[in-house]
Amino acid sequence: MGFFKPIGIGLILLCGVLAGLAFSAFEKRRCRQAEGFVALLQHIRLQIDCYSLPVARILALCDDGILAACGIETADLEDFQSLLKGTRLYLPEEMCRLLWDFSAQLGGSYRGDQLRCCDYFLGRLIPCCDRLRGELPKREKMALILPAALAAALVLLLL
Repeated sequence: MGFFKPIGIGLILLCGVLAGLAFSAFEKRRCRQAEGFVALLQHIRLQIDCYSLPVARILALCDDGILAACGIETADLEDFQSLLKGTRLYLPEEMCRLLWDFSAQLGGSYRGDQLRCCDYFLGRLIPCCDRLRGELPKREKMALILPAALAAALVLLLL
């Protein structure tokens, strides 16, 4: 009967470490998705500028690596709004709002207006992405340490 206590302590500590690893992976995924959406908007802008392609055609011809970085799995993309609806967003609220605003304005105007729209939203998204990238090491450390520390504190309380 005396072996249940050490096994329980080990399980609590293991759960703390695994939760930390999961939170750390989430923070990496969040940063990677932000970088992916910035790359996607840059690609959309380039395609509109060079070839004046419609949004559906741009998304159909988009590199799978960019779409995978954004977390997009569906292959039949009609417009940017349907792309966002079919994607689980891990981004901060500000970036999500900017992407939804971009989707509402994209594709319904002339080429020059679309280019200005892309430039405006890229100008707003790039600093947010840079901030996420800069905070990533701190947030990863916190994600790794905090759950393990809480598990250790719980173990101490139960002893």
